[in-house]
Amino acid sequence: MTRVRLAVAIVLSAVTLSACAIQVGGQAVPGPLPSTASASAPTLPKAGQCMNAYELKTLQCTESHEAEVMSVGEMSGLPSTYPDTQVLRKAALPPCRQALGDYLGGGDSDSTRLRVWAFWPNEQGWKDGQRWRLCTVVEISPDEKPLARKGSVRNTLKDNGFGTFQTCTQGSPSKDQEVKVVACTTPHLSEAVPAGVVSLGKSTDPAPSKEQMNSVAKDKCTKAVHDYLGSDKRTDVFPAWRNPGSQAWSEGWTNAVCYAEANRAFSGTLQGIRDNPLPA
Repeated sequence: MTRVRLAVAIVLSAVTLSACAIQVGGQAVPGPLPSTASASAPTLPKAGQCMNAYELKTLQCTESHEAEVMSVGEMSGLPSTYPDTQVLRKAALPPCRQALGDYLGGGDSDSTRLRVWAFWPNEQGWKDGQRWRLCTVVEISPDEKPLARKGSVRNTLKDNGFGTFQTCTQGSPSKDQEVKVVACTTPHLSEAVPAGVVSLGKSTDPAPSKEQMNSVAKDKCTKAVHDYLGSDKRTDVFPAWRNPGSQAWSEGWTNAVCYAEANRAFSGTLQGIRDNPLPA
């Protein structure tokens, strides 16, 4: 039985705010640095198989699990000595983020609680000649840890599953440095909206300026939020968005994410609210 050593990284929606206007968001920054782990496995899990977040033991997707494999690949063009974390993230995360939208079957993955959890060999594995990259998807909890769940999320966005995994926040996307993701069934201040992921370019291109990002996001987020509400006349709910920072950009986070943000916390949903009062 082969001993496979690995490292893991997760792309979360923690943010660093740089905005001064009420309708302009912050910088989406990937989350915690990789932690190391090891697992015994004869081969790497394959796309469509399930596992937990810190071991490569394959589980049935009908059983409780935390991660679902989207793709397996190789990292090339890297030095023979073990690269630093930033180099590994830049090599592994962009293709994993591309795999996320393809696997979920839609372009709204960044508006959901379904996130990339990427694995690569740790230092000993690298010395042994391992160069694999394993891309998985996890559902995060409000404390930004992987949730145990049953069933597959493949094509969940194609199958109208957006509402099940929609991102809602406790804080203000337009004002706060960091916003906490909460269940949409609990009081919240904003909701990420369908058709509200705005492509700003490719990670291999230079990152646009904040002004360029805002110019692209403003009209698209305004339309997406008004369509979501069913009204363009509300003053107590407005379009907000969050832009990627330079680190996030280099790691494949090249989208702005649009939110419908209210001027007070509410329960329920803003979808289709039109000109009715905010939910209590």
